[in-house]
Formats: sequence, structure tokens, C-alpha cells
Amino acid sequence: MQHNNNVDGLIVVNKPRGVTSFDVVAKVRRAIGQKKVGHAGTLDPNVDGVLVVALGKATKLIDELQTRPKQYVGSITLGFATETEDLDGEVISKVDIDVPFTDAAIDTAIANLNGAIKQVPPMFSAVKVGGKRLYEYARAGEDVTRPIREALIYDYKRIGATIYENKQQHFDFEATVSKGTYIRTLAVDTGLQLGVPATMSSLTRTMGSGITIAHAANLDDIATIAQSELLKLIIPIKDVLTWPTKALSDDEWFAVKNGQKIATWPASDTYLQLTYHDDVKAVYAYNKEDNVWQSRYVFTNE
Repeated sequence: MQHNNNVDGLIVVNKPRGVTSFDVVAKVRRAIGQKKVGHAGTLDPNVDGVLVVALGKATKLIDELQTRPKQYVGSITLGFATETEDLDGEVISKVDIDVPFTDAAIDTAIANLNGAIKQVPPMFSAVKVGGKRLYEYARAGEDVTRPIREALIYDYKRIGATIYENKQQHFDFEATVSKGTYIRTLAVDTGLQLGVPATMSSLTRTMGSGITIAHAANLDDIATIAQSELLKLIIPIKDVLTWPTKALSDDEWFAVKNGQKIATWPASDTYLQLTYHDDVKAVYAYNKEDNVWQSRYVFTNE
């Protein structure tokens, strides 16, 4: 394994089930040969699909990448609920569905959950309350009041026909959602809309940080291919940024590389990505209180 200390960008991994997001980061770190590696949005071990991994200076963008929409496909089973809201947990409630719900009833329940909603995070989640993760309380059998969180559901819909068997009903769905949305809870809330317990029975992330699974590499390939081929999978930082670009003059570059604030550029509500000799150097944000542009992300001052 060669060691590269200056690999900056993103690599998109198609995470298999049964592997943690931490495992993926560790394997990418070994394959690339550098320590500065992180991911933009955890996937539970039993969920497969897109995991966006940031390398080097691109790790500065993780907070921004996590704000971008995510998309999932999966399945929901009506008729029982588990402690984890997916198939990993023990069943905590169950009812027989003697008469299957119509497609129209299911679609109405789903439609009611589109837009801005409030969610109560699952007990088996990493949300912190009083300095402890919710899953720590759950494993200890302790009760705790869970915080209500806001989520934005851009597009949640049923795909394909519903299946009724063994007094349960199943259907597949697709959901495009904001950061912080719990798809497991979305499944449970769909059941609540219908008046029955529900469980997320499978889930795949098909898009993360706006990058689709078509751009994802298999984890086994990342661990085994030649490094020259691995480096071809890296998405450069300049291809990740979506903000307007400003080419810097020599004087402007001198100011930027020294971290100076700039008051001469027109005000704007969006960030500016700054280039010098066609190389992305930094991102600046406008401070409305002080009426100046100031550093938001710095990639290099060389």
C-alpha cells in the first residue's frame, strides 16, 4: 500500500449490509493510505447503499454535505412494531390485519407525511439526551423523554403494488428527505396514520449528499483494486461545490490566503467559491452584521 498524504475529494461507497459506517471509513483509510478520512451521514449496519466518504481537505465540507438531500428505497410492513423500528429489534406490538388497506388509504397516509413534519427519534439511535445516547438508555432499560425533531420530507411515495399475506401488508416506498430524518420512524408514523403498528423491513440509500448510487464503488473493490485505479474514483473538491465561482486577482488572493475579511465585493446570500489560477482555494460567506465577506472553508493558502 502506498501512502498518499494529499488525496483530497470524495469517494462514494456502496456500503453492504452487515458493515458499519466506521468499518467503511477504516477500509477506505487503509486503501488510500491517509488518516484524514470521514463520512457524511451514518448508515445503520442493516442498511446498504450510498455512503459518501470525504478525504483530506474535503473533510472540511462534511457539515455542508450532510445538509444536502438523501434518497432511500425500502419496504414497510404493516401489522407489527419492534423496539428498534426495524427488523433488528424485538417485536413490541402486533395486530392481525383482517381486511387489507386499499392502495388509496396507504397513499393518503403517506401523503400526510410529506412536507415539514416532527419526529420522535427511535430509542435505538445515537441522539444524545443528558449526555448519553438514546441507545444507551434503551440497552439499560431506562426511560427518558426523547426530543421532538423537525424533518423535511421532500418526496415520499409508494412504489409498486401492496402485498397482503399472513395477516400483514407490505409495500415498497421511495423517500427523498432532509438531514436528520429517521426513515425507520417514517415507517412507524405511516402505520400510526393507518392505526396499526408498522416496521421498516428493508432500506437502501440510493442518494447521499446529492450523489446517486450510480457513482458508488463497491467496498470490496475499493479494498482490492490497484491504487492507480482507486484514485480515479475520487471526486475532486471543485466538482463537489455548487456555489458561484469568483476568480481572484493577485491582490484578492493575497488577502484570502492571509485570512483577511473583504468588504469590496457585492453582498450575497450564497457562498462564493474562490479560485486562483483555476485552483479552488477557499469558500467565503457574507456576514450581514459586519457587511464583510469572511472565510467559511479554506482548502489551501499555497
